Amino acid sequence: MKEKKYSALDPIRTFYAVSELLPLVFKESSGDKKKMEARLKEIKKLAIKISEEKLIKYELGNWHPRYDNYINSTWELQEISLEDCGVWPGMGGLPYEFTQGNVVETAKLIQNLLDDKNKLTYKTSKVLYIEELKDVAVLIAKYFPIIVLEDNVIRNNKFGDKKTPLHKKCKYDIDDGNHRAIAYALLGIKTIPALVGKRIYKSDLLYN
Repeated sequence: MKEKKYSALDPIRTFYAVSELLPLVFKESSGDKKKMEARLKEIKKLAIKISEEKLIKYELGNWHPRYDNYINSTWELQEISLEDCGVWPGMGGLPYEFTQGNVVETAKLIQNLLDDKNKLTYKTSKVLYIEELKDVAVLIAKYFPIIVLEDNVIRNNKFGDKKTPLHKKCKYDIDDGNHRAIAYALLGIKTIPALVGKRIYKSDLLYN
């Protein structure tokens, strides 16, 4: 079978589907996994039909470096180790000390809070969403992989938060799918499907 080639349109298409269409799946399926999978299949087909023009104009969360990273990278679909992945610094409003390590280390800190919910604060209560994702994270990844980038272009971005350089350097930085990756780790799963981007060119002005 001919191996599929991936381009910058693939992560853009995936980001669009997860950001714009996936919320509809949660709303319409109401926890029914069979209904959810049927809707996931539908939105996968819808995403494939999105025109190149629409994808190129899509704002990608209004964060310009994301567009730059997607367009100026080569892409492959891989099964990668969660221990090699670092989450977005301060993802989901979490304290930065929760996101300094790799996904597995972040998951352990979150599990401590889930084990004793009396420790939750307003800021850390968002981990309850990750707990809910555990039931469907594997199903979602079956249709939409997470998006990661090599070469430390997110967790050490010079235009990121001042605390970003404190984060451990990992083989992959997760651009999209941070919550799903942590849900995987909480389930004890070691690897996850990912669209892996590698920058063709890294300017010293933008990246360390």
